[in-house]
Amino acid sequence: MTEQQPTAAIIRTAEQPEYLHPEHTLFFLRDVITAETNPTLSLHRGRIEPDGEIVSRRIERTETIYILSGDALCSLAGEESRLGAGSCIVVPAQCQLSLKNCAEQPIELLIAVTPPQPQSNR
Repeated sequence: MTEQQPTAAIIRTAEQPEYLHPEHTLFFLRDVITAETNPTLSLHRGRIEPDGEIVSRRIERTETIYILSGDALCSLAGEESRLGAGSCIVVPAQCQLSLKNCAEQPIELLIAVTPPQPQSNR
């Protein structure tokens, strides 16, 4: 059996449906790249509204989170930090993470997951 080769693609984030993540508070996602498009990673555009958060959880896959805008309180492996636009968080598999919006503006994120996140259950 031959492995199917990925096809070239142009993906516009604004055209991807946005959904409320069922496990977190006021955290909205768009699945930009999935395993079907790229077998090596998935890429998601996220938004945490004021008073919203990615609740504390143990990460299953390596996640790289880039903060595009906003201010966040991050708890990573038991240490808290305040982070803003331009900050990048690398979260290895099995590490504990939470990210909370304590400001009045949304936090905009890019999230890369390796290996790719399975298609989201919405």
